Amino acid sequence: MKPTQPKLYSWMASLGALLIAAVLSLGVASDVKADATGTWKWSITTQNGQTYDSTLKLQQDGNKLTGVMVGRNGNETAITGGQIQNGELSFIITRERNGQSIATKYQGKQDGDLIKGKISMERDGQTNSRDWEAKREKVINAAGVWKWSFTTQAGDKYESELTLKQSANTLTGMLKGRRGETAIEEGKLVGDTVSFNVTRERNGEKFTSKYSGKIAGDVIKGKIEMGTGDQAQSRDWEAKREKSVNATGTWQWSMTRQDGTTVERKIRLKQEGDKLTGVSIANENEIAIEEGKVQGDLVSFQVTRERDGNKFTMKYSGKLDGDSLKGKIQGTFGGEERSFDLDAKRVKE
Repeated sequence: MKPTQPKLYSWMASLGALLIAAVLSLGVASDVKADATGTWKWSITTQNGQTYDSTLKLQQDGNKLTGVMVGRNGNETAITGGQIQNGELSFIITRERNGQSIATKYQGKQDGDLIKGKISMERDGQTNSRDWEAKREKVINAAGVWKWSFTTQAGDKYESELTLKQSANTLTGMLKGRRGETAIEEGKLVGDTVSFNVTRERNGEKFTSKYSGKIAGDVIKGKIEMGTGDQAQSRDWEAKREKSVNATGTWQWSMTRQDGTTVERKIRLKQEGDKLTGVSIANENEIAIEEGKVQGDLVSFQVTRERDGNKFTMKYSGKLDGDSLKGKIQGTFGGEERSFDLDAKRVKE
């Protein structure tokens, strides 16, 4: 047994080294995954009992932190000496007060969307400190196409569609309903609350509907307020965001003709919003598609070709699901309507 002991010790030493390396690598990985980037908020209560909110905007690059502190008057002060290591972060805010520079040091431990630590400041030779607990604001995205329906007292059911665009906390967009399209006004996103107004005209008079609701994932729940005074009405509002799809890419599929021969077909599409452009490729010839559009996860366009001096149009429609597009191709040949299954896959070129 003795001759085998050196090999055993060697194997155990190697195993130990591997375990140490694994632990170290996990420590590094956790440090890399930790990200303090975002907007952090907390409240501070002064000695006289006043409470005010503080906002910190951080950007992390490796172990370095940059950012600004937003004051009560809206002014921003850049942080200095910002750094983060294994979730432990620190930075300094320096402000001028009564002709003197006062530096406040922030230290804390980040755990997901929470920072806990201390705020310390030296003044008149004394260091004062207090607890610090900041929470990161959730990033809310209201952009997209939202749909809902409502039923009138007469029992008629109507569908509504809202297309929202978001820039910071400002919302713009169009509401499409039974009275056509109308641009929204005063659109904004505050926290998780969406609000906007829609002004329409009826019988020579203008009336405004006020929409407000809380967004949670792909659902907005809230109220629609209409009219004022004795004419004021309110109804529940629940809108659902349609799945975001992207039809851009090259799509390929096979078609079987009536004579039994199989041909390969290919289209190259580009999506911008709900508009679709591109070309149909056959025998190395490219023909631009027409009337291309995307509505939710539904894609449609048409291709017009010429054969023997006659023009014929093929209409494509299908449902997009990831890299799959399934639907129908319909057209008229010699006065006879024909239909083919469309089962296209997105391919790399």
